[in-house]
Amino acid sequence: MSIRLSLYRHQWEATGSGDAKSIQNAMGKTSLDLWSVLLRESLQNSWDARLGEHIRFCIAETLLPEEKSSVLVNEVFGELPPQGASLKLPGKLANGRLRVLTISDYGTRGLGGPIRANFASKMNEKRDFVDFVRNFGRSQSKGLEGGTYGLGKGVLYESSDVGMCLVYSQALVDGAIENRLIGVSGGDEDYDDNNLKYTGRNWWGIIAEDEIVDPATGTDARLIAETVGMPVPEPDESGTCIMIIDPKRFDGDRGDAHIQDRINAIRDAALKWAWPHAMDVGSGPNVEFSFTFDGAALAPIRPLEDPMIRHFAQGYVDMMRSNETGIDPQSAQTILKPIDSQRPQKHLGALVLRQALHQLGDVRSLENTVALLRKPRMVVKYLPVTAPAGDFSVYSVFVADDSVDKFFASSEPVAHDDWVVMKAEKDGRRNYVRSAMLSIDAVFKSLYSDSTAATASQRVAGATRISSALGGLITGIKGQGARSIEPQAGSGLPSPGSSISSRRTTIRPSGPAKLFKFGGNNRVGFPFVISGGKPKEKFSVTAHAHIVLGTGGVESNDGPLMAARPEFVGWIVDGDDELVETLIVETPTEASYLAIFTQPADTAVSSTASLEVVAP
Repeated sequence: MSIRLSLYRHQWEATGSGDAKSIQNAMGKTSLDLWSVLLRESLQNSWDARLGEHIRFCIAETLLPEEKSSVLVNEVFGELPPQGASLKLPGKLANGRLRVLTISDYGTRGLGGPIRANFASKMNEKRDFVDFVRNFGRSQSKGLEGGTYGLGKGVLYESSDVGMCLVYSQALVDGAIENRLIGVSGGDEDYDDNNLKYTGRNWWGIIAEDEIVDPATGTDARLIAETVGMPVPEPDESGTCIMIIDPKRFDGDRGDAHIQDRINAIRDAALKWAWPHAMDVGSGPNVEFSFTFDGAALAPIRPLEDPMIRHFAQGYVDMMRSNETGIDPQSAQTILKPIDSQRPQKHLGALVLRQALHQLGDVRSLENTVALLRKPRMVVKYLPVTAPAGDFSVYSVFVADDSVDKFFASSEPVAHDDWVVMKAEKDGRRNYVRSAMLSIDAVFKSLYSDSTAATASQRVAGATRISSALGGLITGIKGQGARSIEPQAGSGLPSPGSSISSRRTTIRPSGPAKLFKFGGNNRVGFPFVISGGKPKEKFSVTAHAHIVLGTGGVESNDGPLMAARPEFVGWIVDGDDELVETLIVETPTEASYLAIFTQPADTAVSSTASLEVVAP
């Protein structure tokens, strides 16, 4: 067979049409970068086409061998229009080779349905092929899946420097697998040629008797896809592969980005925007991600281990477990709040707050934000919220309830990167999106904002108390930092002065606590100084660690056992390298003393210290 496909140039209809450039322009302005939009739109299409609750989603950047590059450029796309970005294709060969980006999904239904836009669908038949390949926009009859508008495919053409893609799909049609392959270009402006006007949209396929282009089908379609190096599904498996021809350069801040930075940026986008799909909350991840560059696999996505996402991911896990068991999260750092509308009364979703103790290497670019999610479980945006005092950070997730998903979906712009309150107000119905946003804001203000009537000194004192309760892991506020906590009746905590023989001898914190590496492990250190005391009087110094609850209080020593508790490691005196397990101090002293404890993961720790006189 011939590998060569025929070019079909789309003419303006006598009754009117739209030029190809409008496909890209329809996306409008977005806060997202090109590769984030590409990842989000392509993954959403794949997820909407899932057959079950698990799919494989693979993106590979490849420098094709010379033979495959030649077939793609000189045969598959051997015929080019007289105008447009695709004319640059032959010049894109570098040493006879062409770079491509393939996006593939498996465990999906493929691009089935009619192959002509004017053909009616059979009962309950999806129109995936014509909606993706031919149509512009989206019928309201499709309902609200992830892609509400059907305009996102324009990013595929925008991602190609020549505006071209090759689309191969194995679709379920009448209970059997049907292979379909077609080339598509978009994004060019319209033009005139021989007194006819063309839209700038082009297809490469098989020209039918009525001179309309159709996809190559059957074994021919699969052979072409395999010949040019597309990662096709198994013969009896449905799925889709899109090859972006000559992907656009990824430019760094100085325009000197490495060639692999493009696929790295796409992987990072998957982590940032689709991490809920990579979570294993009982039956494995919803999406099995794979990213490769010239055959080498990139690091797998593991949200619970990633320094930027792990706090969101752990909060999400705590929320899911709480939903399953009906028991509030056991972690002292997790707070779960229902978000409801009062008039009318309606449950809108759930908000989980994860109060973070930062470890070395944590990326804090998303601190003090809420990851907004709805039914497709893609992060819509990271909403900035009222921050706790100092450097203590909170990472939160809001999941809209499925019963109000349609209201949140209709509030999204074309790029699905926001919830626009005004767009949610339709036909006089209650604006649930506005109610949810106000309720989320109120939660953070009630937890982390001081009363507006408070004086400046009161606000600073309040911030210092928060700093102290969280183990002194907050900087930037003048004050004691970490401090001994005054016990309440029956709390079981030692009184700071209960063991001191001389009231003139006191031990107090001298600054905020700090996380650091000691012996290769995470440790937290609390600095103390000792004041007063009779000459040559000796004291035994004891440090105590306490777990801080989500409310800001501390857990009593005889309270419920945690999975891991802070353990005393030793004292460091005046910054010496040697660790002292038992500390005996002779007064008066001007030395500094650092109490070292283990720092359990995701646990807030505070410390008190006490003195006990040593008999002569």
